Amino acid sequence: MLALTCAMVLVDTVFYATLVPLLPYFTETLGLSKSAVGVLSAAFGVGVLLGSAPGGYLAARLGVKPTALVGLVLMSVSSLLFGFANEMWGLVVLRFAAGFGSALSWVAAFTWLVARVPEERRGQTIGTLLSAAVAGVLLGPVLGSAAAIFGIPPVFALLSTGGILVALWAWRTPAPGPSTVKRPFSEILAGFSQPGIAPSLVTGLLFISLPPLLFGALAVLAPLELARLGWGAVAIGTVFLVAALFEAVAHPMLGRWSDRAGYRPPILTGLLASIAILITLPWAPMALLLASLVVLASVAFNAPLVPGTVLFTRGAEKAGIEAAIAFGATNFAWASGYAAGAFLGGGLADLGGDALSYLSLAVVCLFALLLLRRESLSTRRAEN
Repeated sequence: MLALTCAMVLVDTVFYATLVPLLPYFTETLGLSKSAVGVLSAAFGVGVLLGSAPGGYLAARLGVKPTALVGLVLMSVSSLLFGFANEMWGLVVLRFAAGFGSALSWVAAFTWLVARVPEERRGQTIGTLLSAAVAGVLLGPVLGSAAAIFGIPPVFALLSTGGILVALWAWRTPAPGPSTVKRPFSEILAGFSQPGIAPSLVTGLLFISLPPLLFGALAVLAPLELARLGWGAVAIGTVFLVAALFEAVAHPMLGRWSDRAGYRPPILTGLLASIAILITLPWAPMALLLASLVVLASVAFNAPLVPGTVLFTRGAEKAGIEAAIAFGATNFAWASGYAAGAFLGGGLADLGGDALSYLSLAVVCLFALLLLRRESLSTRRAEN
């Protein structure tokens, strides 16, 4: 079961990450501005955003297997067509469709697996599943670099084939039936109205949305800056490959840390490190230093993700929220952050340079620190 769900999230994130080393190529061949590159990159996140609620609903009402199959097939077909698109609008539409499919299969994978895991191992299990997703992020830049060398159509056809194979695997695997809850979305609304649980739900979603907000902007700006400094698609892909490798190792460790020490220490550490990196990024004078900061950011930016997910899912379980709906909400939060980060990262850079984007994100991290402190004080008062 773990192997299948890991494969499902891996193929999702491979397609998502393959674009990164190709951004300079599309910028040059299509004459795109940083804002347009941000739109292209954000299209996937917007698809996930709009697919999150349908994904949670379908997983609850039809079951995880049909939801996973629809998502995997939609993503695979979009991937195949993306390889042959040569206009901005076509690329954006297909990235959006792939993101929508990703939302369905992602919710199905998490719901399918977490339902079989005891509560005390949930942090480590979520960390493992996220590491599989990061493995896709790790493989994506490699395939993107290969596409820059051997051609985009054959590489994206290969991605499509991988998605279909995983869909066949899911089709042959037994899965639990649909939920018996008739109105699944009423549960989450009720959960947010409970004073003792609502703060955990809100805080968890905010910390789930923060990592993609930060990295969404970085994934737009860093490849373009590295290309300006003379690095090609293969070198850029290697940077993000190493970054994803570091992130894959970090996720299970962050999950275990959250299980033992609570969610606050890893989030606090990640926020402080993120602020330091964001302040340094605009003034990195050399490509090698910028590449090193990208690698460090892959761990620091994503530090709140696992603890935030654990915090939200535990609160959702206490509120009696259907698992599929809960993971649909986490998907919505992630997609909101990624779409906003990619779009605003490019837009602010066009207005005031990369420094405006990075420093604005540092301010967001400062507000997140204040939120963490406020939530901590509220919890202590409630315990006393």
